Amino acid sequence: MINKWELIGKIKSSEWRFKVLKILKENMKTPIELSKEANISSSHISEVIKDLGEMKLIECKNPNLRKGKIFSMTNLGKEILKRVLEVEPSLFLKQLEKR
Repeated sequence: MINKWELIGKIKSSEWRFKVLKILKENMKTPIELSKEANISSSHISEVIKDLGEMKLIECKNPNLRKGKIFSMTNLGKEILKRVLEVEPSLFLKQLEKR
């Protein structure tokens, strides 16, 4: 079973993972959309998507496509994002604003 506290730690330790989860909280997105909205290069967004997918926090809705893949947050992803924001949210958000 996945240790939720480890997942929370991994999200809190990465501005990119946090940004992508926050974006996917609102709506499903393609990697290009995520890259633009999060202001992350396409090569880095691929890494973030892979990491979040391996953590079971996001999922691909159409994995058989080579291009135009659509990603959404899983229920676990929603729970982890909620907990990340509960654990010292103001301090965490202030750190992101400084970057």
